[in-house]
Amino acid sequence: MARIYVALDIEATGMDPERDEIIEVAAIKFRDEQVLERFETLVQPRRPVPLSVSSLTGLTMRDLRRAPIFTHVAPRLRQFVRNYPIVGQSPEYDLQMLAAHGLELRNPVYDTFRLATILLPDLPAYSLASIAARLGISVAQQHRAMADVETTMAVFLGLCDLLREYDLETLRRLADYTTQAGLPESDVFEAVYRELAEQGIGQLGGVLAERLRTAVPGVHHAAELVFLLPRERPSRLEPTGRIPQLDTEWIGHLYGQAGIFAQTLPGYEHRPGQILMAQAVARTLNEGGQLLVEAGTGTGKSLAYLLPAVFHAVERGETVVVSTDTLALQDQLFAKDLPLLRRALETAAEEDPRLARAAQFRATVLKGRSNYLCLRRWFLRQREPFQSRAEALLAAKITAWLPQTETGDRAELHLTSEEQAAWAQVAESEGACLPHRCLFNRRNQCFLYRARATAESAHIVIVNHALLLSDLLAESRVLPPYHHLIIDEAHHLVDEATQQFGFQVAQEDVRELVRRVLGLDHLGRFTGVLGELWSALAALPDATARGFARELGEKLTEWWPRVEALHHQAEGLFLLLGNIVQHHPAENGSYDRQVRITQSVRHEATWSAVEEVGQTLTTHLRSVCSALHWAGVRVDELPETVRDEVSELVTELDVLERRARELHDRLQEVLFAPRAERVYWLTWRAQPPHLSLNMAPLQVASLLNELLFSRLETCVLTSATLTVDRSFAYIREQLGLTDADELVVDSPFDYASSTLLCLAEDIAEPGEPGYQRQVNETLLGLLRATRGRALVLFTSHSALQAAYRAIKRPLEQEGILVLGQRIDGSPRQLVERLKARPETVVLGTNAVWEGVDVPGEALSVLVIAKLPFAVPSDPVFAARCEAYADPFHEYAVPQAVLRFKQGFGRLIRSTRDYGVCVVLDRRMVTRRYGQSFVQSLPPCTIRRTTTAQIPRLAQEWLVRQQDRLAASTAGGKGGQSNGSAGS
Repeated sequence: MARIYVALDIEATGMDPERDEIIEVAAIKFRDEQVLERFETLVQPRRPVPLSVSSLTGLTMRDLRRAPIFTHVAPRLRQFVRNYPIVGQSPEYDLQMLAAHGLELRNPVYDTFRLATILLPDLPAYSLASIAARLGISVAQQHRAMADVETTMAVFLGLCDLLREYDLETLRRLADYTTQAGLPESDVFEAVYRELAEQGIGQLGGVLAERLRTAVPGVHHAAELVFLLPRERPSRLEPTGRIPQLDTEWIGHLYGQAGIFAQTLPGYEHRPGQILMAQAVARTLNEGGQLLVEAGTGTGKSLAYLLPAVFHAVERGETVVVSTDTLALQDQLFAKDLPLLRRALETAAEEDPRLARAAQFRATVLKGRSNYLCLRRWFLRQREPFQSRAEALLAAKITAWLPQTETGDRAELHLTSEEQAAWAQVAESEGACLPHRCLFNRRNQCFLYRARATAESAHIVIVNHALLLSDLLAESRVLPPYHHLIIDEAHHLVDEATQQFGFQVAQEDVRELVRRVLGLDHLGRFTGVLGELWSALAALPDATARGFARELGEKLTEWWPRVEALHHQAEGLFLLLGNIVQHHPAENGSYDRQVRITQSVRHEATWSAVEEVGQTLTTHLRSVCSALHWAGVRVDELPETVRDEVSELVTELDVLERRARELHDRLQEVLFAPRAERVYWLTWRAQPPHLSLNMAPLQVASLLNELLFSRLETCVLTSATLTVDRSFAYIREQLGLTDADELVVDSPFDYASSTLLCLAEDIAEPGEPGYQRQVNETLLGLLRATRGRALVLFTSHSALQAAYRAIKRPLEQEGILVLGQRIDGSPRQLVERLKARPETVVLGTNAVWEGVDVPGEALSVLVIAKLPFAVPSDPVFAARCEAYADPFHEYAVPQAVLRFKQGFGRLIRSTRDYGVCVVLDRRMVTRRYGQSFVQSLPPCTIRRTTTAQIPRLAQEWLVRQQDRLAASTAGGKGGQSNGSAGS
């Protein structure tokens, strides 16, 4: 590419162009790989550099004191950049900062981040360093302007090289889609396309595409060729006919000091609790039934259930399904624990034929339908004009990704929230597919059913709770038949069942239905499936097809006003529902609101108008159903050759008819025929605007028993948090597991020696005057004393922001970095910064109460600002409380205790860990139910104390633990974490 570009980067004191200042600028002018000129300078700011910036860049006021001010730098930079295209990593921020300082650049701008999200869909993160690593580019330094500019230039050139690997047809589409999306990067796609076309490179794709166009109308580029060729299906797992009993004593030996893991894992620790759990799982697999296991942190529960499950599945030729709540645990099991288990089995395979057979186990991950691209919907969608920038950009990402993907899983794509919404138009969904009619499924190209076929051949199938539960209700099951189930993170099962056994109807659902059924374009032509069917039939030479096309055209003219009325009635209904939400006060000043649809709401004057509009709306929905059904029946009467020509449109007719009936039935239930065993509510979200009608079952225990537990031979449910006061009574009642066996496996960690639990006695209760002020003051004293190394957990973002504003400046003046969730980054980003720089405090809310793993001294202090009780106005929580004689103690407290235990579990993650947990909620001490929280924790050293004493106690405890650990290490007694085996 002979064009000249300028790679540009700045460093600044913050992210706000109006308040923050530039402290460094660098740029490189280049053509291809030739560097033509460099520009680099520090810039003197008017105010001190914040600690958070110094910690990243290494720049201090001492470095900047003699640098020029920006007004002296700006003319030189403008002359350097001139009119050349600017290349940067997310350069909008850099350009806004320059403009705020008086240098406005209107050059074309190409974003390496945006290019990478299209061309490198498999990256887990899109930082400049991550993109560079994927392209094989070494990065010596980060967060300095010239180093980042050099990396940006190399990344841009590497991405252009990737583009040259596509055929011309694909490049043409990428250029067109990015143009429609309004991306300046379309120039880059266009330039590479022209370069290859002029050089005669990439013509093979064009030749293949031409052959494909001739053979299969509607398919336009070479990347699609692969989807029209049949693929082999893996053979199904067949029962071996053997019904051996797992030898629990032998299994226990495998976890011992001379067992297979000790031979394979460096530093492996023999853990009696892990053996107890593995043997209990094995007995349950032998005898059938249900088992509840609470396995404390460090037990190694994943390997405790995976090894017996593998033996059982391989010996009997049966599938064992493992379900998790989080993607992180799914990934850990598949990418870390199962390979580790296979390696251990292979290492010892010569010792026992059972180990050799088990080492041949097959495992796979299966996700919910909506994670997979539907090829039928994707190719249909390309026939229609894009309605938004997000749709066009999604099309570009899919086009670049299709030649690469084997799974069709959207997790391989980096999608914005708007693109995620557009993904729903091309994703698999329940009711959106008729497998026996689908061309792609018959050829084994359908991503979803290929994943299902792989699962049918696997011994271990890893899923998440959402798929596990939604599959129970699906007409066409995704999961293969199974009779043995292990549910990890089982404390989330009730919440997930509440969501999956309920439903939601949003305004966008009706809009999408209308768009897909029938519409008019700007030229007055009919669109949607009915419009496309009419056009397709009219274009065929068959006389019967053209005759039906004329009949259908008359019907479309008749139906269009009804479909248009459906759209207007839906808009009117949701406008009225929005008014109802606005007339009910929001909790805690939140912009997001939930309003339970109680009998009192149904007796409000506005509800009568809702019912009136709802009646008209449901009538129009029935008309749409009738129209779709009529068209489907009439097409079935046409000759087979005609039906084959429009088979995809016929499938879409069936799909949309079912979707319309589903919307009709759900609206009918919520508006006119509510059921006593269900709760209904409205949800209004401010950003992005969203209004929905919702339903959830009041209780899920009976549904779980009917749909899941009663169909299984074996079910093991495990988590680190299942008991309250050492009792499974609450979780039993929630899940309806009256006959399950129980096992509590205590953590192998010595909490009494390693962990101090400080309970504040003199702080105001949450909600009382002065509470937030006392929290802020206590945090300041505590975090000064410990020099950070802390995670502070809040139950609301408003409380987090209040503390952040109060403690950030005074702590950072003393060299302690303060980072807030959703303020300074995502939970993952903040945790990584805490690991890299222990003199840091991370403030987090819901997403940080679970899943955060920071072993070692970087996290030595955990503060729980408030006991995590549910919001009383939450519709489902409020409705369920009504079923209890004492809802607070029978329902609210146990729920909060389990949540509290999850938060507490962030502190100690290995045998060498130690720390202090501070609870700034006096109710732990003053209320009777506070003992439930304390007694549900491992046996720590407990101090009930004043807030003034907490900093000293924490500091002394940490110093004592450091001395103890040093002495232990010197004596050769230091323990070692077991990695995933100890998780």
